[in-house]
Formats: sequence, structure tokens, C-alpha cells
Amino acid sequence: MTTQRWSASTLVGKLKHELRQIGLVTLYFFFCFGVVLTLKKLLLAHYQIEFYAMSATVVGALVAAKIVVVLDKTRAGTRFDATRPLWLSVLYKTVVYSLAAAAVLSLEKVFHAYREAGQLGQALTEVWMHRDRNEILAKVICVGLAFAGYHLYAGLDRRLGEGTLRRLVMTGR
Repeated sequence: MTTQRWSASTLVGKLKHELRQIGLVTLYFFFCFGVVLTLKKLLLAHYQIEFYAMSATVVGALVAAKIVVVLDKTRAGTRFDATRPLWLSVLYKTVVYSLAAAAVLSLEKVFHAYREAGQLGQALTEVWMHRDRNEILAKVICVGLAFAGYHLYAGLDRRLGEGTLRRLVMTGR
């Protein structure tokens, strides 16, 4: 039996690869959510309501990127990649990832309510009673559009050959 020895250069190379993968996905979602939350801030300014979008943008981008990176490693994230048309794969992933994001956001709200209430049942009731359907639908639409854009780009890049689409976008060749 052989054991793999990790050298410093191997570890640094692996770390750079992971940071690049997660960093680019996070940067994409940071841009998408930044645009949406800037529009929200501009619309609320008309009613003289202060809104600070930076922290929500950063947290949203980190959560969305983590969801993408984790689900892309599962069967749920790769189910239709090679066997179905790209549009169907993008649609499927957008729905699945949006549902996962909604679940994560809901659990976050329950967690905060639980910390305040101290009881899970009371926290669930609090979150359920004070939900805003319009806000939830708006968030799901925005996150879904961001996921759709990401999956369309990633699917095209994968089918053209890893890195080909990025080179076309960045250099024109």
C-alpha cells in the first residue's frame, strides 16, 4: 500500500486551484447580487429609506457560491450534464439550486429566531407568521436568474472545452 505524501508545493497548488474555483464563482454572484441590491437601494432612496447593501451582497455571494460548489459535486448537480440538451440541464439545475438556496435562507432565519426565542417550535412559528411572500418571491427570482446565468455559462464552457468560453470572452480568440 502506498501513501501519498503532500509536499508544500502540492498543497499550495491544490489551495490555489480551490481558491480560484470558489473565488470566481463568488465573484460572479457578488456582481449579480450587487447589481440587484444597488437597484433596491436606488428604489428605496425615492422613499427616503436607508438601505445598506454591501453586507447582504457579500453574504449572499458567499452562500450562493457555496451552494454551487457543493451541489456541483453531487449527483443532483450533474444528473443531466451529459445526457440532455443544455437548456434542460440549465433549467433543472436552476430549479434545484434555487430550492436549495431557499432552504438555506429559511434555515438561517429559523436559526436567528431560535437564538432569540430559545425554543425551536416558537422559532418556526415566528418565522412562518412574519414571512413576506412578495420579498421571498423577489429573492427567489433574483437568485434563480443568477443561477441560470451561471449554469448557462458553465454548461457552454464545459461543452466547448474547459476554459474555451472564458478565452473567447476575455481575448476574442
